[in-house]
Amino acid sequence: MLSAYMALIDDKALCSEFEKLYYNSRITAMKTAVSILHSSALAEEAVSESYFKLAKCFQKVHSLPSHKLRSYLVITVKNTALTMLRKETAVETVEYDDELDHSPLPDAGTERLNECISQLSDTDKEVLYLRVTLDLEYDEIASALNISQEAARARLSYARKKLRRLLEDIGNE
Repeated sequence: MLSAYMALIDDKALCSEFEKLYYNSRITAMKTAVSILHSSALAEEAVSESYFKLAKCFQKVHSLPSHKLRSYLVITVKNTALTMLRKETAVETVEYDDELDHSPLPDAGTERLNECISQLSDTDKEVLYLRVTLDLEYDEIASALNISQEAARARLSYARKKLRRLLEDIGNE
């Protein structure tokens, strides 16, 4: 299966990096997927799909430090597994409304910004990390989180809105 992923990567050096990541993180990826899906067969499918997604965008994310790259992979595996679980159990998803917020965040110092980010939910932190730190486009975020592009835009908008509110609240204290 590794060769199928590597076929998506053009550069030999990147193939070598991907191979190292694959061998160093596949156990963690499987544990993450099994903890969510409670089935090794479904977990293998989720992990396989996650590595496929990673291979497609590896050129863009390969330069991340190894711990951040592994985090990106774990986030992708987690969201792929959760999507599979939703499909298996037919859990209803929450719809976002159309009122999206794309206005800039207020200026804040690093310490204040980190304090506000720490108060956000894991979902909000993930989507902000993917957009701001990794500079991924909405389609890439959607792929990593196993959601539609519209949902990726909405999640990012809501996360930014929550962060803005927190920044403004701290600024008014």
